[in-house]
Amino acid sequence: MSDPGKSLPQLLEQLGREDRLGAGQTLWHEGGPGDEVILLKEGVLEITRETSEGVTLVLRQVEAEAVLGEIACLDGRDRSAGIRASTECRVYRYDAASFRDLLHERPAILEDLLLDQVDRVRSLTGQVARTHHRAITDPLTKLYNIGFFNERLGLELARARQTGDLVSIVMFDLDHFKQYNDSHGHQVGNDALVELSRLMKDAGRRGDVVARYGGEEFVILLYGANREEAWRFADQVRKRVSEAPFLGAESQPLGSMTLSGGVATFPDDADDPETLLVRADANLYLAKMAGRNRVISDPSQTAQE
Repeated sequence: MSDPGKSLPQLLEQLGREDRLGAGQTLWHEGGPGDEVILLKEGVLEITRETSEGVTLVLRQVEAEAVLGEIACLDGRDRSAGIRASTECRVYRYDAASFRDLLHERPAILEDLLLDQVDRVRSLTGQVARTHHRAITDPLTKLYNIGFFNERLGLELARARQTGDLVSIVMFDLDHFKQYNDSHGHQVGNDALVELSRLMKDAGRRGDVVARYGGEEFVILLYGANREEAWRFADQVRKRVSEAPFLGAESQPLGSMTLSGGVATFPDDADDPETLLVRADANLYLAKMAGRNRVISDPSQTAQE
């Protein structure tokens, strides 16, 4: 009988078979049988997964007193990840059948295992959220990136087709930005892009999707906005930018930092994401050709300051 006062790590050290691993040595392969549980007594182990391209990713590292393999031992499934030694390690190995017998003898251990799994899930949830946020945002401006924007645009148009709602997008481009960048330097140019991003986010409604399209171009998804509402929003952003005290903006050709915008609205202008973006970009081009520092929502409209 095992000592009822001992913790699971203590029991595994008492009952298990001691083994040593060299740095880089694989203990378990992903997809292998869950035939044992281990206690890591000394060293650092890496939890690994293989990508479809055959690249080994390190999901996390675990240190001394960690118990590993218990879930595969209990559910009888193949291992969901591999384990290899990051440093020289000392472990205690305990076979799955004996481990299950131990749990029947000491059911209170299951509560400890459950709490440990809860802690792991909470930690992984935070890591996934942070990783996902990095994957969908532009590193400079912290706006959404174009990949996420395109995905959301497709989803929102699908929703709008079912509900009959309108969807408008606004595409912006900073006027004469290359000249500004060349005159004041790359860092000042980056600072201007960050400030512009803040102005656009502050002007938007909760739920609007503001993204960096690339370089000095930006795009905004306005769910439920008609053409006139989207134009008013875009022109409000244009005015805020022209009035903002950007460093050295007075040397710009129009005497301040300015941007031009193009609006397109679903379903009037297009019924699919790609064409809607093309129509917004075409109206942006018209705004540029008409003298910049303006927003065009319809090719037939009179350019407005």
